[in-house]
Amino acid sequence: MRCYLMISALLGLVGCGGEKTETVGRAEYGEKWPFSVEKVDLLCQEGPPSALVRTEDGKLYALNGSARSKALKNGWLDGQSITKQNASMPGIKMDYSEITVRAMKLCPSYAG
Repeated sequence: MRCYLMISALLGLVGCGGEKTETVGRAEYGEKWPFSVEKVDLLCQEGPPSALVRTEDGKLYALNGSARSKALKNGWLDGQSITKQNASMPGIKMDYSEITVRAMKLCPSYAG
């Protein structure tokens, strides 16, 4: 069942023109890189925009509220689960809002 959900989620991200992605990683962000993985593919699902990242193992992670509200149904994981702890603020995860905005810009309807 989980495999079916992942396939459905991936198919839901593919539009008529193909999947629009952008790869970002630790090399670009340096110490500000918020994730525990080296790089991710940014994705956006339409209506309202759902910001997602895909790791090299193919797992999808929800970054914004819109994506989190659909995560269970689509088999997506929470982006917080791959977010590093903030070294200057113990107990707080690093901020990935810039990554979220970059992912949302991949949605044609995003006006932000």
